Amino acid sequence: MLCLLGLLCIGQVLLWSLAFGLSYTAPEIDSAEQFVWAFSLENGYWKHPPMPSWIMHGLIQVFGPSVALPFVATQVSIVLALALTWRLGCEFMSPSRALIAMALTSLVTYHNMGGDSFNHNTALLPFQAATVLLFFLSTRRGAWHLWALTGLFAGLTVLVKYVAILPLAGLLLYFLLDRSLHRRSQWLGLLLASGVFALVILPHVLWLTATEFMPFRYARAVARAQPGTLAALGGLADFALIQLLRLLPFLLGLWFVFAPRRGNAAAGAPALPAIATGDRLFVWVVGLAPLSLAMLIGLLSETELQSRWGANAFLLSGVLAMVTMRRADTPSMLNRTLAAVALAHLVLSLGMTLAKTALADQLHWRTRANFPGAVLAREARETWAAHTRVPLRLVVSDIWLGGNIVANNKRRIAVLIDGRHLKSPWIKDDAVDNCGALVLDDLTQDSAGRAAPDPALDALMARADVTGTWTLPWAKHVSAPSATGRGLIRWGIILPRSTTSCTLK
Repeated sequence: MLCLLGLLCIGQVLLWSLAFGLSYTAPEIDSAEQFVWAFSLENGYWKHPPMPSWIMHGLIQVFGPSVALPFVATQVSIVLALALTWRLGCEFMSPSRALIAMALTSLVTYHNMGGDSFNHNTALLPFQAATVLLFFLSTRRGAWHLWALTGLFAGLTVLVKYVAILPLAGLLLYFLLDRSLHRRSQWLGLLLASGVFALVILPHVLWLTATEFMPFRYARAVARAQPGTLAALGGLADFALIQLLRLLPFLLGLWFVFAPRRGNAAAGAPALPAIATGDRLFVWVVGLAPLSLAMLIGLLSETELQSRWGANAFLLSGVLAMVTMRRADTPSMLNRTLAAVALAHLVLSLGMTLAKTALADQLHWRTRANFPGAVLAREARETWAAHTRVPLRLVVSDIWLGGNIVANNKRRIAVLIDGRHLKSPWIKDDAVDNCGALVLDDLTQDSAGRAAPDPALDALMARADVTGTWTLPWAKHVSAPSATGRGLIRWGIILPRSTTSCTLK
């Protein structure tokens, strides 16, 4: 069974990594952000906690930057999480039944199509899955090292994304509801896990205090308040509908696997062993808590829920389904499941990548996926080399343009995000003067292009010694009119004041 598990995991990584890596010409915007932040290991970043950027920093050190790197990292994160849910499922059911649960869970679109961006949502999945597994094992075996590991991974989940508090709250809620755990040894184990958790997040908490809780101020600034309870209920309905649509491939797979068939071999199969009440309670509470608590918070705070906030809510969907549906599994059911899941992944990967690249090019739709990132990076290198004799080390731009340049350059390049040292505190105040800088502004006028003008970036552009524009072939087909299918980038070069005193950090 372990061999089959490994083949499934490797197959998913290869399929989706190749689909994205061979068709996308640029990283998604969240991956571009990680390329930018990974320049420096910080205790936190202006929008999020640090763990995904630490991971990307390590990956770049080992493999170097590339457009394909975040696609592979994302798929590895997903399959690690799925493999851990299989291991958890083995505590309640046979390994083959747990494998069916895992394969079905991989059909949730967050776990396949949603894996085109290495961001805090996808990086969270394996840490959350590990925490849930370790917590369950700790409550069953009571070993001190398991409780310590639970605290360690619980802390790491919070260092990935603050929304990890919701699945952690689900674990605590289960602990409170299962009265069989209310023993002195279990409370001491939970106390040990809490202590390790506190030690893990302490440096980040100190950073939050020093920066006046910058990520929380960002979250408050972008949160959208609903005008009253009725609007909040309507927003919850929209959010629930989107989550249902992203769950649809899983539901179709579940129906396919359990639909009645003639000559059903399961009729003569031995009955499934009963699942302990505490185990069933664990699966239901921990499986439903992330989504339920997110919706409850949205309702009580009357805040609009973003659809992506459900990204970590379905890791136990397959386990929950297999625990609930008591029909016995058979070898034919396993084979049928694996064949259907493999076909579904193939169809989904082809459909998504072709729609965002080849089809988008034909229809002149600009997407992040068909942005000519390599062309941008080449223009940056050639333009810089034409006006200076020193290497390009510093780019001033938004995260999108900067991330594409980092992804397509072997040389280490720092990005001063939007021209603001608040967003890139690792860059010294005098780095622009001493090292020089390439300032970039995306003037492409559509939803995939330019953001709102930024005064800090415009001020640095005004200081440029040389300026110009690049016209990029973005979603441009050979038959397209000359006025379409182009991206317009304004550039400016601030020449370095010194060739010997350039220090970025």
